[in-house]
Amino acid sequence: MQEIAPNVFIEHNSLGLITGVIRGNSGSVLIDSPSRQDEMRSWRSGTARLITGEPRFLVHLDTNYDRLLSIKGTDYVIVTHINSLMPEKTKPSGSKTTDESTWVSEGHEALVSPFRLLPPEIVFNQSLSLFLDDTEIFLEHHPGSNFAGIWAELPGKKVVFVGDTVLPEQPPFLAYCDLERWRADLDILSGKKYRNYLIVSSRSGVVDQDGVQKMSEHICAIQALLEPLMTNGASLDEVLAVVPEIMQRYDADANNLDMHFNRLRWGLTTYYELNHA
Repeated sequence: MQEIAPNVFIEHNSLGLITGVIRGNSGSVLIDSPSRQDEMRSWRSGTARLITGEPRFLVHLDTNYDRLLSIKGTDYVIVTHINSLMPEKTKPSGSKTTDESTWVSEGHEALVSPFRLLPPEIVFNQSLSLFLDDTEIFLEHHPGSNFAGIWAELPGKKVVFVGDTVLPEQPPFLAYCDLERWRADLDILSGKKYRNYLIVSSRSGVVDQDGVQKMSEHICAIQALLEPLMTNGASLDEVLAVVPEIMQRYDADANNLDMHFNRLRWGLTTYYELNHA
């Protein structure tokens, strides 16, 4: 684990997510979760050395697939946005698409327990504050990257966990996004309020304002490609034809190239199904 601010820790899990632990005197708050039972045991063992008492809350930052590849047996109180209860956007389809099957076959299905949705105990609409001793964890809905996306902000420590809002080095998962709102969320992050914050991306770790600006450029470019196609009633094949152009915006990572390509196609397929007339 890496301590990025007093009593605030981050680490990578097996699916590439950056997860967080906020430590208090009598417990902790977890930001996103590991995705394997053995990884959860390891995480709990690791956090036991850092905290006193059991984790009190598990905050899920959105409903993207790799966050919902959940572990069995968690006894944490799950907190997320009320939109996560929309079944048509959270349940996996009965039959996998080719792109989903490819993504899963590249090592991910073996890493996770059988898929099950864990119903949250606490949901909110626009915002919610949790308190860990005297530390406020302010949760706020930011639906740009995901219809149930939230940010977890620690105002007193100037740290904000923004989920997939910022991922400048890999293509985004577009399935449940709103590109116009995504741009607005990035404008908020680049504004005066967050200039001195540590911004934690769920894929890239701590990112600076250059990373926010780069992400904004990516989303603007993707929106410029997709909007005319969606407005003019393009077919799914025509929409998927932009995938190579989007991929060219990112430096090739040989180890993850196929996964990123297939995840982009799969997300774009879902985006098309949810948004075409």
